[in-house]
Amino acid sequence: SALTTYDSRLRGALDAAECVFAEKDYGLATMRDVAAAAGLSIAGLYYYLPSKQRALFLVCERTLAALMGGLDQALTALPDPEDQLYALVRAHVGFITRKPAAYRALLLVDALDGAGRATILELRRRYFARVADLVIAVQQERPSSISTRVATAALFGMMNCAPTWHHVGDATDT
Repeated sequence: SALTTYDSRLRGALDAAECVFAEKDYGLATMRDVAAAAGLSIAGLYYYLPSKQRALFLVCERTLAALMGGLDQALTALPDPEDQLYALVRAHVGFITRKPAAYRALLLVDALDGAGRATILELRRRYFARVADLVIAVQQERPSSISTRVATAALFGMMNCAPTWHHVGDATDT
């Protein structure tokens, strides 16, 4: 159908934008670069992504939706908070290891203008808060002297660093 063609072309344009932004940084990336990477004319690209701002916004939104989906899956699949936390770590690290460009593009959130930036920061805050709730649930079963905020920030620090030291195919992979 026309909708699925539109959706798959939009997905292709977003994949291209994600790679270009991750590689060149937002300021240096041009819509011409994105069009070339997507195999579209500039006019064709503008049909799907009317501006560079819109492209970055949709790339960031899509990445946070995927991360949130991994969290939802971890929470609904398993009853035990500790198991849920392990599943969340696997989902989060798995996503950013498989899709490093998506994660790098998300780090460009400050290049978004007011309303777009506020929306993405709110989605990011909501994801962090939901992970913090999971950390609280684990801490209720295993009391800890570490504050939830510090524990959650440390968890994100470790998860987000993983792609810099983990390479698929290392001898240590199990």
